[in-house]
Amino acid sequence: GRIRESDIRAAASQLSAPRGGQRGGGQRADHDRSNRISPLRKTIAQRMSAAAAETAAVTLHTEVDATNLVNLRGQFRAASDAQEGVPGYNDILVKLTALALGRHPDLQSQWREGALWVPGDVHIAIGIDTDQGLLAPVIRDVPARSLRQLAVETRRLAERARAGALTVDEMQGGTFTISNLGNYGVDAFTPIINLPQSAILGVGRIRQLPVVVGEQVLPRFVVSLSLTFDHRVHDGGPAARFLHTLREFIQQPGPWLID
Repeated sequence: GRIRESDIRAAASQLSAPRGGQRGGGQRADHDRSNRISPLRKTIAQRMSAAAAETAAVTLHTEVDATNLVNLRGQFRAASDAQEGVPGYNDILVKLTALALGRHPDLQSQWREGALWVPGDVHIAIGIDTDQGLLAPVIRDVPARSLRQLAVETRRLAERARAGALTVDEMQGGTFTISNLGNYGVDAFTPIINLPQSAILGVGRIRQLPVVVGEQVLPRFVVSLSLTFDHRVHDGGPAARFLHTLREFIQQPGPWLID
């Protein structure tokens, strides 16, 4: 009944054996597998590593009362008989973000040959989850588009992304990125900057919470925003002011969406 040296060596060899090795009666584990890394996955990995290594990333988080945003989205759905061109939450957020960037254009600054370059236009990249990996096609000239035009363009780019049909031009030229994980039940997260951009907005799910309004506690819809910015390019104050402006736009979206 004693534990001998041979017993210990045998147990140690089993613990250190490769996971794909023989187990229990010579049967190979059927849940171990090795996936070949696709060229797209390699590109995504390289870009994420570069963003982490080349930026001084800081993330600001805030919660916003999105009750009026939810009501506005409901009005769009009720007023339309077809889904084509009906703005979703992301379309409205893209539009409001572009308007906020119009007030804070420096949030679009990019390093170019040792100097900071500020684009004159607003081209927003949107994160699209595909079977091949995360893609970020670009919506051009967002402030000039109506919400319905944005809805149509967003769906077109999403379909092309999932079909693997995006062109190089559709993937380049973004000045700011929005990544929305609300559809997956994520409350908040820390997005990674999409180089050469210097800021990115992460959007969580819209959820109903009890909120103090005046002297009452009322059920309100709340959404979490997470702004990651490159501290080499922006200080905390300007980044916070942009986030504050966007928060005001989301709380009262109607007036800002009137052309």
